Amino acid sequence: MLLFLVLHANTSYSQWLKFVGSVYDTETNKPIPYANISVFNMPVGTCTNSYGDFMLNLPDSLASGRLDISCIGYESRSFPIDSLAGKDTLLFLLDPRDYQLADIVVTPGENDVHSIVKNVISKINNNYSGKKYFLEAFFRHRVFNIMKNDRTVRLTEAAISIHQNHTSDENKRVQINEIRNSKNYAELSTSLGRKLLYNALGGNQNPIYRSLMVERLARKDFLRKLSKNKHYAVSLKDVSFFDDALVYVIEFKMESWEFMFKKYYTTHTYRKYRYYINANDFAILKAEDITISYNPQSKPFMKNDSVAIHDFIQYRKFDEKYYPTYVHFYGMIPDMVAKNDTANFYMHEADLMVNEIATRRKDYDRIRNRNIMKKNTTLWDLEYEYNPVFWENYNLLLDHPLNPEYKIDLEFEEPLDKQFKQESHVKSRN
Repeated sequence: MLLFLVLHANTSYSQWLKFVGSVYDTETNKPIPYANISVFNMPVGTCTNSYGDFMLNLPDSLASGRLDISCIGYESRSFPIDSLAGKDTLLFLLDPRDYQLADIVVTPGENDVHSIVKNVISKINNNYSGKKYFLEAFFRHRVFNIMKNDRTVRLTEAAISIHQNHTSDENKRVQINEIRNSKNYAELSTSLGRKLLYNALGGNQNPIYRSLMVERLARKDFLRKLSKNKHYAVSLKDVSFFDDALVYVIEFKMESWEFMFKKYYTTHTYRKYRYYINANDFAILKAEDITISYNPQSKPFMKNDSVAIHDFIQYRKFDEKYYPTYVHFYGMIPDMVAKNDTANFYMHEADLMVNEIATRRKDYDRIRNRNIMKKNTTLWDLEYEYNPVFWENYNLLLDHPLNPEYKIDLEFEEPLDKQFKQESHVKSRN
């Protein structure tokens, strides 16, 4: 049974094979972020972090298996696991392999952009599971003040379980197994008016559920509405390559909007959705939601790159179905009544990395109702019992090491380890 591989690893390393390494581009000699590291035909794997590094623990029962390394735009590689065992560090080099868009013959009714989208929609039931499945994941949530050079003011890390299916968010269940928080150094607002406005706009939002909202991009109902939306123009933006398959890059770009039955064309702010489509089975390998703002009135609250919101989700195929492997969020999450002035404007970024997939009912226990994390529950002020043994052995922290600059930002009063050990983090800098 492959359930809870990472949690079991905390107590039994003697039966495990440990792999630490990096994935690099052979032409540029630069690291490749978010590359898939997986065991062939098994629900076990990880992905490289933003620095191209990874760590993976496998039970020795998989020693006769095969380790696959893949990423969109690169030739995939595969290695016998037993040939890699015992090595201190691994370096995998991937050769870039790109098609030129000009080399693709677009035939109406076959591979034109509208036909591709129709095929994606018609194949969703085949490519994604309508049954419930179970995920083990690592979640990291960072809050930073863009008015003070993106200074980190808060950090949450959690080991979580997710029970869901692909078709709906209604029955999604999230359970926190372990969690730790830094102090909250954000400036909270004491203004009654701001608190009333905050509540009127919906109040608290759980950052895990907010991050997982990006899953809607790959659902049939969303794609149908998007493809019929007259305010979005769809185009074949690019082509790439993944795991011996051509990848279509489809983009829906907002060109207009409507107010009081009047049509307006976008000028400063617009939204776009980008899909990476496997040309063989028309599965969505990656989906992005990006909001761009060039509005001068939004300065200085907007960065020069003008990206206001950017979230994406990546999928990996297992047992003929595709399952989430990585979720990224950048934008704003309402989970505290913060100050908003010339010195304070807070943005959020979150990463959710799936490290275990269980598809058979006998391989997992359902999350009980009393353990379900509510959608309006904040994480930064939770009371919890800190488990140092768990975090000392939690190998996924090596998959996603904390940026040293973020740690420096948070440690001006006391070390981060001491902040984690506190059971409540309701204090802030006022």
